[in-house]
Amino acid sequence: MKALLFFISFTFISCGFAPINNASNESKDVFISFKENLLNNKFIKNIERNSKFLNLSLTNSNEAEINIEILDHRISKYTGATDRNFFSATGIIEYEISMIISKSNKSKRFNFTSSENFPYDTNKILSNEKKIEELEKMFFFEAQNQLKNFLYIYFNG
Repeated sequence: MKALLFFISFTFISCGFAPINNASNESKDVFISFKENLLNNKFIKNIERNSKFLNLSLTNSNEAEINIEILDHRISKYTGATDRNFFSATGIIEYEISMIISKSNKSKRFNFTSSENFPYDTNKILSNEKKIEELEKMFFFEAQNQLKNFLYIYFNG
């Protein structure tokens, strides 16, 4: 049994297998500045909820190692194709966020855009609003995931 355990361990080590280094995954102290509006407030609350996933710790501007300024943040809604009665049959929702991210003397611009088409039912306005809320959450998740990757690539040093 010990020989089998030794063989398995030796195989993993020789393949380059190693446990994940948790030291590089320490959370970064971040300060986010933004205009007070509903969309930005929802986005920041979402970041607070996902801070462990993002490896971020929101703090004040004096203690922050990374400063993020939200420059532009918007969701635009449009109606698309129409049905045979000339009512809107599809909706289009576009999401865009633009930030300046800085750490000591290094500064980079982060932009994220996404859009989604969805069936628009003129008879069920509330279900359309529910769908838009779900898409908003999806956009937030996608933007935050891209932000996490962006921070890792440009500000991990």
